[in-house]
Amino acid sequence: MVSKKDIKESYNSLKEEINRHNFLYHNKDNPEISDTEYDKLFLKLLKLENEHNFLDKNGSPSSRVGDTPQSNLKEFIHEVPMLSLDNAFESEDLFEFEKRILNKIKDKNLNYSCEPKIDGVAVSLIYERGILVKAGTRGDGEQGEDITHNVKTIKQIPLELNGSHHPNKIEIRGEIFCEKNEFDKLNAQYLKSNQKTFANPRNFVAGSIRQLNSEIAAARPLKIQIHSSGFVDQNYSFKSHQDMLNTFSNWNLPINPDIKLVNSINDVILYCEKLTKKRDALNYEIDGAVIKIDNLSIQKELGFSSRSPKWAIAKKFKAEEGSTQVVAVNFQMGRTGTLTPVAQLKPVKLGGVTISNATLHNMDEIERLDLRIGDFVKIKRAGDVIPKVIKVDKKKRKEKNKKILSPTNCPCCAKELSFFEELTPNLGLSNISSKNLNCYGYSQFKENLKHFVSRQAMDIDGLGSKTIDQMVDKKIIKSIKDLYFLNEESFKQLDGFAEKSINNLINSINKSKKTKLSNFIYALGIKEIGLETSKNLSKRFKTLENIFHASVDDFIAVDDIGEVASSNLYSFFSYELNKKFLREMTDLGFELKEEKNLSSSSMLLSKKIAITGKLSSISRDKLKSDLEELGVKVVSSISKNTDYVIVGDDAGSKLEKAKALNIEIIHDKDLSSFLKKNEN
Repeated sequence: MVSKKDIKESYNSLKEEINRHNFLYHNKDNPEISDTEYDKLFLKLLKLENEHNFLDKNGSPSSRVGDTPQSNLKEFIHEVPMLSLDNAFESEDLFEFEKRILNKIKDKNLNYSCEPKIDGVAVSLIYERGILVKAGTRGDGEQGEDITHNVKTIKQIPLELNGSHHPNKIEIRGEIFCEKNEFDKLNAQYLKSNQKTFANPRNFVAGSIRQLNSEIAAARPLKIQIHSSGFVDQNYSFKSHQDMLNTFSNWNLPINPDIKLVNSINDVILYCEKLTKKRDALNYEIDGAVIKIDNLSIQKELGFSSRSPKWAIAKKFKAEEGSTQVVAVNFQMGRTGTLTPVAQLKPVKLGGVTISNATLHNMDEIERLDLRIGDFVKIKRAGDVIPKVIKVDKKKRKEKNKKILSPTNCPCCAKELSFFEELTPNLGLSNISSKNLNCYGYSQFKENLKHFVSRQAMDIDGLGSKTIDQMVDKKIIKSIKDLYFLNEESFKQLDGFAEKSINNLINSINKSKKTKLSNFIYALGIKEIGLETSKNLSKRFKTLENIFHASVDDFIAVDDIGEVASSNLYSFFSYELNKKFLREMTDLGFELKEEKNLSSSSMLLSKKIAITGKLSSISRDKLKSDLEELGVKVVSSISKNTDYVIVGDDAGSKLEKAKALNIEIIHDKDLSSFLKKNEN
């Protein structure tokens, strides 16, 4: 009889062998065995796992095939913030970058690590003692989404690092992408089967890694390249950035083959020029090069600004330009009644994306360009920026090309444009033609509704832009009030809504009835009234009813409100139809809490507090809001000027730094009493 020890040894050996073949096939493009031989090894592995429950399946290739679909994506807290990079567009910017560094450091001998800047999706991989335990998106840099179930399906990513002597814990960062030929092949298949196609590889990747069902991600050709680290266990260190990348490569993590170490900015510029020429030949999208100081001690000495590391910079490619023809000019209306002209173009491919529209900003821009319908134009696109028309080729202009005239009336309902500006915001569809989707009132109402449900307004989660467009087009929502009468039946005409997502959305809508008065005022979208002004109004008037009775002078007396804003407020709140609407809304069960005036006796007034780790009792956004009500300045980084650090689970470097600086630490379990003690 075969012993457990022998079975374990056989299993671990087989696991290592399959992982090695995966690495050779997916990372090195150099397989040693045929697909049939690989399949036999894999089936043998599955047989062992099915027959012996005592086997440790951590790092097993079998975990890549997809798992039970997630109900939703959980939060992922970054122990070290994932910051963005400053940009350099010209060679002079790189010399300025070096000059800033040399002014701050003693060691003037600088080496630079240069690498292609992949246009993909940033990801954070957490390994503990060499085992992949968690993965997350960048998010806002502090908090992303947990995508572990999808990342484990990417065969380039080792579930267990090669070799030994790994850190107890390390965060490894990289970029998930899709190769151009695979993307084109998939889009062709989607088109053939009448499925939705993707605009570019980056959008395809972003949609793939956020799938709740990992089987979808597993079926898609996702790849990754590793470029840096975040948190690293304090007992482990690298000699330099290049040493770190070499170590990653030895761990079987995929590193870009075009990374190069140079010792001058002139060589950096030469690298960027060569990469630009090579760009089209690469089988993946890049939008520039990333330049980093190689010396890690200099990196540490330079540190970070609030949004980016001071030791790295992205040299962006020059904006791509192309030529095409203007077919028509459409006017889009925003929620405040302002029209924006948009050029409809003959489709042209630019930077891997097919462009069919370009912004014209306003009529002044049209006059400056002297643009006419039918003109051939040069357009420019830089990164994710909306394409714009930069020049008209007047040599190709024909006499029949029409001048562009600004509309004075809506082409559908014939109302003057001033009507839509005076309607800010439009609180219903009673005075808009509901028969024609091209009426300006329709687009204005949609924009109002999108603003109303947005995060800083009513914060209704799950009601995205496309869903709102569908609901208005299908007459499911005809006024903002209709939001609060939605039920399961309302969603039968819509695509992509399962029972759970419907219930979550309805719960989110009901939850929005209990909000701050300031958020509700901001949600109304009154011209010139932002969130801070809404907070000041809430502090001054306390209730919606008090605002109804305020005069222009009363509004001017409020902080941050001038004559234009006070006039807009008075016009809005004195209008009888608006009063009727708002009272009907509050009758639906709204509880509008007033903004708290900060007490000068508050112990936390003007204190600086950082938050780190995963909180169990409250969301990070809610905690931040509660702290700000107490006069706190919530900070993202820790310094000697930080007063407190609030700590949840999986707290990392911030906690260590707080201890080193003797900053008072508030643990998650003590948070409630800490806040209660400082409410007054």
